Amino acid sequence: MKRKNLMTAFMCAFCLTVSSVAPMAVMAEEATEAPAEEEADGAGEDSAAEAEDGAGEDGAAEAETDAESGTEETELIRPDYTASDHVDLGEYKGLTVTLTKEMEAQVDAQVVQNIQAGGLTEPIEEGTVQEGDTVNIDYEGKLNGEAFDGGTAKGYDLTIGSHTFIDGFEEGLVGVGLGDTVDLPLTFPENYGSEELSGQEVVFTVTVNEIKRAPELTDEMADTLSNGKYTNVESYRGSIRNDLIKYQLLLQVAERSKINDYPQEMIDYGTALKESYYTEIASMYEMELEDLLESVNGQTLEEFREEAAEEVKGNMQQELLLKAIAEAEGIELSEDEYAAGCEEYASIYGLESTEELEAKYGEETIRISLLQEKVLDFLLENAVIEEETEAESETGDEAGLETADAAEEESEDAAETESEAAAEAESEAAAEAESEDVSEAES
Repeated sequence: MKRKNLMTAFMCAFCLTVSSVAPMAVMAEEATEAPAEEEADGAGEDSAAEAEDGAGEDGAAEAETDAESGTEETELIRPDYTASDHVDLGEYKGLTVTLTKEMEAQVDAQVVQNIQAGGLTEPIEEGTVQEGDTVNIDYEGKLNGEAFDGGTAKGYDLTIGSHTFIDGFEEGLVGVGLGDTVDLPLTFPENYGSEELSGQEVVFTVTVNEIKRAPELTDEMADTLSNGKYTNVESYRGSIRNDLIKYQLLLQVAERSKINDYPQEMIDYGTALKESYYTEIASMYEMELEDLLESVNGQTLEEFREEAAEEVKGNMQQELLLKAIAEAEGIELSEDEYAAGCEEYASIYGLESTEELEAKYGEETIRISLLQEKVLDFLLENAVIEEETEAESETGDEAGLETADAAEEESEDAAETESEAAAEAESEAAAEAESEDVSEAES
């Protein structure tokens, strides 16, 4: 909500292995038998997205906490390891990043997303739905003319472009006027969680009750969104720009380095963490984990563990690289930095205290996340940041124009050649027809 841009990537260490919780949404839908008006997932993947947002970060950590406090569960403690044992670092100091028009457009887009996430959008009095708007809608989905379970909701808030509903739903609302009703003929994905809806053609009748749009960023909004860290538009946008630069630097480090393998202790920990989380889900429905996995994911426990291990590896790439740089440079986290970081994290995640943060996520996980931030700051301090010159920008534009001109000329040449060939063929056919007096041979 406040500074959840690049920091969210660091905090993914909190849910190291829970990156695909979506199938649980189907299970929750069937098991709880919630009223259709409250489900809001019949239109697509929204319930899955909510499960991933709500259960992915917080849920995984809560499962870990439950496991730690349980009397019969094995305590899950995040292990320490030496990253340089697993990584061959390439060049990471003096890297160059060029500030481009595209990057500024990304800053603009992130500002809009942050305003939306912060609940600072404003309703418009008239107009049509645009990409990025948050719309309040009523909708009803029908299969073969009959309303289906989970396909109806009233007063639902949806951000256009969030991809939380099935393909075509959000796109179909772009251009619809405030107060208007539209029918959206759509097709559910073949692999949709409900057999009844998989691959089926349906029609959603949607009414747009309200359209909210992100206003222009102000100093006051910047202060609110950053929880007082940035008090004006320039510094707030600068923080987002720096996060984008850090991301580019991280990509360059990854390109120049080689991860040879992954610490087995972290793979085991991450796999156990995800298994603990899913076990908690299974217990909610009075099921064994194996039965849950089979009914929802069509997996055996062994397949589940293999998949979890691969997810751990994928989620660890950033951590390994940044931790290896920290070891190479002797970068450490002071106690003051840890305390300040905990306060910021607790504020961002809506927790009342550092103690609550530590209870939810664990001290070691918080420390590695804060260390990653510090290393990225180090990369930024040692990077070369260049402004895109007008010549470079114009060169890029001219290159695009030249490409378009070349394509147009090639198309025109092809058309002329085709026309000449057609004329020649017609002439030959006519001559042949005349000589043989066979009118049917004319082309």
